[in-house]
Parts: sequence; C-alpha cells; structure tokens
Amino acid sequence: MKLPLQIVFRDIVPLPSLEPEIRRLAAKLDQWTPDVMSCHVAVESAANRRHQGHEYSVKVSVRVPDAEIVASNHHADQDIQRAVHGAFDAVGRQLEEYARERRREVKQHHAVIRGRIASLSDDGSGRIVSDAGDEYHFDRTQVAHPDFEQLAVDQQVRFLEGVTRAGREARRISACEKSH
Repeated sequence: MKLPLQIVFRDIVPLPSLEPEIRRLAAKLDQWTPDVMSCHVAVESAANRRHQGHEYSVKVSVRVPDAEIVASNHHADQDIQRAVHGAFDAVGRQLEEYARERRREVKQHHAVIRGRIASLSDDGSGRIVSDAGDEYHFDRTQVAHPDFEQLAVDQQVRFLEGVTRAGREARRISACEKSH
C-alpha cells in the first residue's frame, strides 16, 4: 500500500485489539494486487440500539488505479470482529475480481458432474459415484436440494467437484429430475 492506512471510529471507543487486527487485514489486501494505493476503514456504532448491545457497521474503501473499491458488512452486526472480517472479506473478493479483469482473465466455471448416491450415513455424510466411476465424499452441508434427509441410495444427483486433503468432495449437490 502506497499511502498509510486510515482508520476512523465513529460513535465508538476503539477497542485495543481492534486496530491491530484492522492493520493486519489491510496489509493482506496487497495479496490480491500490488496496485493498492490507499485504504480507509470506518468503524461505527449503528445509531439505533436494539434490546441489548450495540450493532456495528464497517466500511472499507480501497483506492487502486482507475477505481475505488468500497465494501461493507452487509448488515449491522453485534459482533464487531465479525463485522470487520465481513467487510474485509467483501473488499477482498472485489479486489480479486479487479485483479482478474486487469489480467484479462475469465473466471472459470466448474463443470457439473452427474452420478448416483452410493451410501448415506446417520452422521450426515455420504458417498457419490460419478457416471465416470469416480468416488466423492460429502456431508449434509453440501446438499443444496432437497434436504439431506430426503436423499436416497441409488438416487441420481448432479454436483460440483471439490478437492480437499481427504480427497474428492461433492459440493452443491442437487437431485436430478426423475424421467418419466
């Protein structure tokens, strides 16, 4: 970053641990593009108080050549750390897209794979065998439609491939329409 980081607190007393965390997250912005010229972070307490506690909103503005990228946590949050991380995650995604466009790269879309459910477990996990014969593991959090409890062994599904340390993983699993 070419210019010093600017941090502004509005209607809030700065927490001692918050400023170093913001500085650490801002320093990581350079990983997306070395063109980051400046960063301005505004942390504020939402004006209207709820039944308990405060709600916080965080706005991050990043200046790069030919653009200003602005992001915030989508909704005010009672956890100030989560609000800060949400805003930096959002600006990081935008910086990644900015860098991709500057390199004239196109985002790759994963191919949809078809297969059938080979096994389901009571612990909320299962296995899928693709039409090509490859095996994929999954858990209930990867099931998009229908719910995990509505899946059945030998049911045809479609999914995206993911790779983890444990091996191949099925993601965004959806049941295929039944043919008549």
